Amino acid sequence: MKADLKKYCVLGHGISYTLSPRVHAAILSYLGERGEYFAEDVAPQELNKTVERLLCECDGFNVTKPYKESVAALLGHDGPVNTVRRDGKCTSTDPIGFLSDYTEKFGEPHGKILLLGAGGAAKSVAQALCGKAELYVYNRTLKHAAAMEKFGATVVRDCRGGFDAVVNCTVLGLNGEQSAPDELDLGKVKYAYDLIYSPEDTPFLNKARCAGASACNGIGMLIRQAIAAHGFWRGEKFDADTENKMAAHVAEEIDK
Repeated sequence: MKADLKKYCVLGHGISYTLSPRVHAAILSYLGERGEYFAEDVAPQELNKTVERLLCECDGFNVTKPYKESVAALLGHDGPVNTVRRDGKCTSTDPIGFLSDYTEKFGEPHGKILLLGAGGAAKSVAQALCGKAELYVYNRTLKHAAAMEKFGATVVRDCRGGFDAVVNCTVLGLNGEQSAPDELDLGKVKYAYDLIYSPEDTPFLNKARCAGASACNGIGMLIRQAIAAHGFWRGEKFDADTENKMAAHVAEEIDK
């Protein structure tokens, strides 16, 4: 007798670029599970009833831009969420996904790290880095940036000064816009990380590489937060060796 078909999806808006269905298909294959994973792109006015429907129809679902904080509020969760279980329990696997990938690429976080942006993605990164580095945040709207102080971040009004690493947590690079403020001196930056993974290269990453920084996009974070999401849905935590093997398998599959 075949195992039941699992059903998952990612909920967002304006997410035609998403690689999540391919990533999760590769994870399901690795785990030997029968399942489907699709993208649910809905307008804001449809969000509430869509969440209600997905809780009934899916074994679990992910949440991406721009709904991580809206869905958290709907489900009574404090802070942005990206992973929801059928029973309504939710979490964010973004912090562990980011930290795991950042550490693999650049080593343990240290020194002065600047975050660009103050939305749900930035809060997840700040949560991951809290207590591990001197954290600074720049956002065009200061009142939004103030919410990052609970993670120990210092709000800066401009990006002058030296930073060891910069993490772009905005979506500006999706359409080719430059997300790094003009006054940011990337020549002093050792590491540049962009949460955007499509396109692979953003103006921010190109500018950072030209200035001599080591740089990477967010595909590794996407893969590792997805692996952690399956752990949450299954009620288990994968050990580091299993996670690394799974991440390598997924990266190979989506690169075909």
